[in-house]
Amino acid sequence: MRNSKNTFENLSREILLEIFDYLSIHDCFNAFYNLNWKISSTLNLSGFSIDLTSISQQTYNEFYKNIIFSNYYCQIRKLKLSNDLTINLLENFFKDFIIDDFKQLRSITLIKPSYMTLGSFALRIPHLKQLEHISINSYSYPDNFFELITTTSSSIKSCYLPELEIQDELSFQSKIEYLTVTIEDITLLLNLLAVFPQLKYLNASLRSTLDIDENNIPMIDIISCKNLQTLKLNILERSSIDFHEIEYFFQQTSFDYLKSFSYNCTTNSLNHIDVIRWNKILLTYLSEIEKFQFFLQIPCNSCSFMDIKQIFNNMQTNLCYSCSFSLSINHLYYMAHTNIYPKTHFDLSFKLFESDACLNYDPINCDTTIQFSKVNSLILDSHSMSSCTILPKNLKYLQIQGQQNNLNLDQCLKQCSNQLISLKIFGLPDDLPRMPKLRQLTIQKVMFNLNMISKLSFLCPHLELLTIEIDCIQQFGQILDQLRYKSKLSELKFIRAFSRDPNQTWTSWLNETEQLVTSNIIYEAKNLFLFIWL
Repeated sequence: MRNSKNTFENLSREILLEIFDYLSIHDCFNAFYNLNWKISSTLNLSGFSIDLTSISQQTYNEFYKNIIFSNYYCQIRKLKLSNDLTINLLENFFKDFIIDDFKQLRSITLIKPSYMTLGSFALRIPHLKQLEHISINSYSYPDNFFELITTTSSSIKSCYLPELEIQDELSFQSKIEYLTVTIEDITLLLNLLAVFPQLKYLNASLRSTLDIDENNIPMIDIISCKNLQTLKLNILERSSIDFHEIEYFFQQTSFDYLKSFSYNCTTNSLNHIDVIRWNKILLTYLSEIEKFQFFLQIPCNSCSFMDIKQIFNNMQTNLCYSCSFSLSINHLYYMAHTNIYPKTHFDLSFKLFESDACLNYDPINCDTTIQFSKVNSLILDSHSMSSCTILPKNLKYLQIQGQQNNLNLDQCLKQCSNQLISLKIFGLPDDLPRMPKLRQLTIQKVMFNLNMISKLSFLCPHLELLTIEIDCIQQFGQILDQLRYKSKLSELKFIRAFSRDPNQTWTSWLNETEQLVTSNIIYEAKNLFLFIWL
């Protein structure tokens, strides 16, 4: 044992730093903190990546707040904070710590921050001299937020802001190189390209049509995008954008060094899959691209299967760009796309077709596994499954809607049960297999009771998030105690309880009991939900 210890201590600092990079910061400190001078000093040189989206309240307070953020803030290079499960974590973090002190911070991710938090954070951007990447998931932004984060820092190169909507013409310029954002219409997209000349990567979602005749669209000077290498256009269904607007966009731009173009569109208009018009764009404006990705969703109620099949075959046969095409069908859409199905999520939440002709176009009925090999998240209606259904082994996130009376879940999940991370299901059926990696479980439509707790401990011993429904709020205190102290769910961090109690509300129950306060539990009541962070 002594020889093993000496051998580890004799490793070079470079190798030790590689080991620390591989481990989480929590594991690093648990294993190596104060072990000896050499290892401790090497730990002090390491750069840390911290993800606080799924931690217990106790771990945050005792480890991150009291040790890491108070003593090692200068070594933090990546930081991910969330208000989703960890209630008010973002607000508490910015109240307790000065973000300016994180001198080595290169990347920050904020999930569901408050409007006020975003406003104060934007003002600190100029003080974060090493910050290169910002990622924010929020549906509400201060008016000048986009200008502040893209113009007041010389270090920031990448902004991921998928829900931020640019609704007015931009009068400022920026040197940002990588950007994901939502834009009102084509004219504002052209404006963005004109004032962000350093862009190398742009992922833009378009939310509105210009709503003017194609003959009346104003012509402007050609915008030269000399640095852009990757362009992704996402045409949102609510936009009702006509394809002539896409043609107009390419007429007004030049892409000297574009290598990859991606087109993702949800529409009722078959013009967006017109092979003649696409050939003109590809040959005239995109002749030098190396990669073309196409994904088109057309509502199933807008045309027949035979019509879409004919259009798809025409696209596959006559498109000038050499690439394979596939056709998929989910609960609402026909989907024509290049190569295999490109998304990780697939929705079959109700059975749309009875015809056998439509069967080979989804992950459950496809006769080849490669076609949907990227899909790891699936929503299923129990009526679309048979007793012989065996779900793909690469599934990690699964939702089964409806009662599973005619299903053998042990058989159905036998290939994926060991990989499942998240499951939403009707009740807690007796034939569920053990799911050793399951972290999130939602039990729907069946009221939770104390008898389910021991079953949970066996089925999913590493559960972190439990969502339940109850019909008697008065019994919830006992359920909570059993889950915390008498179950074997030692990793449980979050509970979401939905009330179907006609006689009492969460607010009245919280006013009557001090159970959560005396236990130092952070909680939030919203309508019929009680959210708990243990």
